[in-house]
Amino acid sequence: MNIRSKIMKLTCALIVLMLSMTMLVGCGENEPHFGKTKALPTSNSTENSDSKVDNNICIIQELNMIEETITVYNTVTTRTLRYKYSLATQFLDKYGSESSSLNFTPGTAVVLGDKLKSNALSSIKMSDKTWTQTGVTNYTINKDAHKISIGSATYSYTDNICVYSGNESVSILSIGENDTLTIVGKDSGVLSIAVTTGHGYIQFVNTANFDGSMVQIGSYIFAKITPDLLTEVPEGSYDVTVANNGYGGTIKCDVKKGEITVIDLGNVERGGPKTCQLTFVVSMPGVTVYLDGNPVNANETLTVPYGVHNVKVTATGFNDWNKILYVNSASAKIAIDLSDESSTSNSTSGNNSSSTKKNSTNTSNSSSSSSKDLDYLSTLSNMIGTLTGNKSD
Repeated sequence: MNIRSKIMKLTCALIVLMLSMTMLVGCGENEPHFGKTKALPTSNSTENSDSKVDNNICIIQELNMIEETITVYNTVTTRTLRYKYSLATQFLDKYGSESSSLNFTPGTAVVLGDKLKSNALSSIKMSDKTWTQTGVTNYTINKDAHKISIGSATYSYTDNICVYSGNESVSILSIGENDTLTIVGKDSGVLSIAVTTGHGYIQFVNTANFDGSMVQIGSYIFAKITPDLLTEVPEGSYDVTVANNGYGGTIKCDVKKGEITVIDLGNVERGGPKTCQLTFVVSMPGVTVYLDGNPVNANETLTVPYGVHNVKVTATGFNDWNKILYVNSASAKIAIDLSDESSTSNSTSGNNSSSTKKNSTNTSNSSSSSSKDLDYLSTLSNMIGTLTGNKSD
């Protein structure tokens, strides 16, 4: 079939094998996995929502920072829905001020904003109609009466209460008497409980030159940097990666239970500005690649400063394709592969480069291709061992 006669979404995969500046090995098998909710508290299956967003209070079940989706439980309709979000989505605290997506963890009560043209949510705001108690240890749970006592106050809950341990949905029966909890409720009812036993905090200071850019914590946490960002994470070891305006790097930190680990981003600025030797690998004719609005020569090495960049790819017979790249390595190769088959994507990687073939689905609606998703070109620590003779300062 002639692909030029079809209206298709242009897709290409950006799986980039990269070296961190310090060549640090990642956290390995003991690193916590984020965004992997195993169960939902209701009998309803998760639905991808294409309908209009209502103003009901929702409980976050999963914020998938890889796929840029948020799964919520609607406390009024009792439906579990999944929505798209993007860099254009505003994350707001209950007062309407900008907040980091790292603060939107499972169990948080939120109200969703309307959808943008890209079908992503315009905003995700913490509910100002609910209350939250953190670090709760003086509690008793009467499972037969569906009552929770916190100090001298008693609250009720229903069978649909959302309970989480990390990013996993669990039964309220699994809560032990020595656990530490974050409890969210409305009036005299409890809506959600998050077990925070074994959690610590990362505090970012001297963030001025990185505010508005992105931070990667471990393999699964990605979020926008805000002034003096404080985020809660399970205890463990993490590689923390930042990049902006030619500066960036990877810092290894250990988070201990109940303690605050301070990361000074002012130290990351030393030794810059830094650049990446970036190559777009294109194997078919008629493809044009734009970097930050300017056409570039495919298959030639480009010198690109660390930070966030816009990439656009066009090809005859395909819809335009847009991505935002987060560059933080000495070198990278991006393989652009087009296909007219409809199936799941498969990827393969080799030494010093990575190539991926992502098959597109036939569609007559090009609106989704205008949405800017986020690809994080950061350290793939589990692949560093396969590299030879490539070290950066």
